[in-house]
Amino acid sequence: MEPLLEKQQTILLTIKRLGINGEGIGYYKRKAVFVPGAIPPEEVIVRITKVSDKYAEGEIVKFNIKAAKRVKPFCKHYYQCGGCQLQHVAYDEQLLLKEEMLQQAIERYSNVDVASITFNDMVGMNTPRHYRHKAQMPVENTKHGITTGLYKVNSNDLVPIIDCPVQAEHINLVNQRILEICDTHSIYAFDPKTMRGLLRYIVTRESHHTGEIQVTLIITIFNKALHQVAQDILQLPNVVSVGISKNHDVKNIEIFGEDVEILAGKNTIAEGIGDIQYDLKPKAFYQLNPSQAIQLYSYVKSLLDFDTDQTIIDAYSGAGAISMYLAPYAKRVIGIDSSKESIYSALHNRKINKFDNVDFINGEVKTALPKLYDKGITPDVIIIDPPRSGLDNKTLDLLTRKPVSKVIYVSCNPSTLGKNLKVLTRKYKVLSVTPFDMFPHTSHIESVTLLVKK
Repeated sequence: MEPLLEKQQTILLTIKRLGINGEGIGYYKRKAVFVPGAIPPEEVIVRITKVSDKYAEGEIVKFNIKAAKRVKPFCKHYYQCGGCQLQHVAYDEQLLLKEEMLQQAIERYSNVDVASITFNDMVGMNTPRHYRHKAQMPVENTKHGITTGLYKVNSNDLVPIIDCPVQAEHINLVNQRILEICDTHSIYAFDPKTMRGLLRYIVTRESHHTGEIQVTLIITIFNKALHQVAQDILQLPNVVSVGISKNHDVKNIEIFGEDVEILAGKNTIAEGIGDIQYDLKPKAFYQLNPSQAIQLYSYVKSLLDFDTDQTIIDAYSGAGAISMYLAPYAKRVIGIDSSKESIYSALHNRKINKFDNVDFINGEVKTALPKLYDKGITPDVIIIDPPRSGLDNKTLDLLTRKPVSKVIYVSCNPSTLGKNLKVLTRKYKVLSVTPFDMFPHTSHIESVTLLVKK
């Protein structure tokens, strides 16, 4: 039988929807064809680049019909860099397409009747640029000195970038000066081919609340010149903390090493929402888009009735941002997180905010949550904000065997949200889903789902 598609074949394709990575999807004789850079409802001539049993991939040869919402990307690196996927789409259209992607994922992976629930409009940004307040930038040696940037899609090729338009502007400026300082002190980027050099990443975080900047250099080995490098970086505007973290395992996907040593300045930077202060150590988790995080936390709070929702468990709590935000209103809040650094920051934050109704547990949710139940602690509400992999089977089993009155699921992955809802809806009813655009111009989708016990 002659194959439906072959590599290098050109076909006419109408783009029907977007995939989870922001690529356009059309159908050729019922086979899905993924086309990066295409958007609904464009009609394109596509050259097939890959064929598998279930799908094919292609590249745009020619536009027959362009979408009215197609725009010129505002970043000059867009077509080389893999950081953003949707800059070629008008922002209002991005929000609509992401809403559709989320709805389609829930319909595909769960048994939820989307028509029967409240599916709210995506909460977008008024000014969706320079929103990222943390940068983890790989570095590379060039003939002009050390440089930083982001990798091409599915590649280890670095695109030199020092003026990323979605990074906070002060982070761009500080990173540029850090490169100059490293050049001055002959600090070279680590080269995985020769295994020489010491600097792998520059991690820079800026407080949205105070403007303080924290810098961590990810290195393979220590060099005494780093002491002076740290002192020079500390002199840069708003920089208050400079540290190093050793990570010589090039196969490890984690950027930070096990520990962080502060070489100059403070151990933490101060972040905050209103009257609540969060002191953050370098490895502590905090939302990359603080202005949208405030919107999300405020919405989570609006879903609670503190007359009845008195005991709240904040699973995957990070440095305790949501826990601390809810503490003034709840009777008791318990945060759980596996990161020692995040829990250290959370306990410190509890102390400086003088909350005596908040506790934190360092451990995996799947083991810490059952122990709380065994101690007779029965929450009224569980807020879950898991990694992209979603909830593990043990946690899902506990939530369905011992259902609580209310679950608020903060998701960063529509696919795993849908799969988890398929299990949770055995004991819970989905009332609403609200998407938040935490990362404009990318395909990432954050959402808040409200579930109540049946």
